[in-house]
Amino acid sequence: MHRVFREAKFCTEADDLEISDSPIVARMFERLIKTLVARSVERDGEVAAKQWERWLAIDESRDEWAAAIRRATLEKQWRTFASTEREDYVKVLLSPFTLSRETIEKFVGAVNQSLESNPRPDPSSD
Repeated sequence: MHRVFREAKFCTEADDLEISDSPIVARMFERLIKTLVARSVERDGEVAAKQWERWLAIDESRDEWAAAIRRATLEKQWRTFASTEREDYVKVLLSPFTLSRETIEKFVGAVNQSLESNPRPDPSSD
């Protein structure tokens, strides 16, 4: 199941973009990860806890980060989101990963930089 959710949310060439930014899918993935972590820790102890902690710490070196950046640049409302809306959106996109304020800000900056490098029409001008 872990692989299924990971592929569904972070596929680099997704056919159904609503999956990656679905709050329902995000919550389901979080519940799955919580269960997997608990079972792994029961079985393997602190070693498993450390492995999961490392896996859940996302940064720009991860494929999931790149896939989420691409997805965020396709979000028509990105430019008009209030900062709290943008933060909520990022949390859903990057779920189930552990996100610090710094990670969220870095992600938002990367999306904005990508949009500046590859501008698309402003949706408010329609």
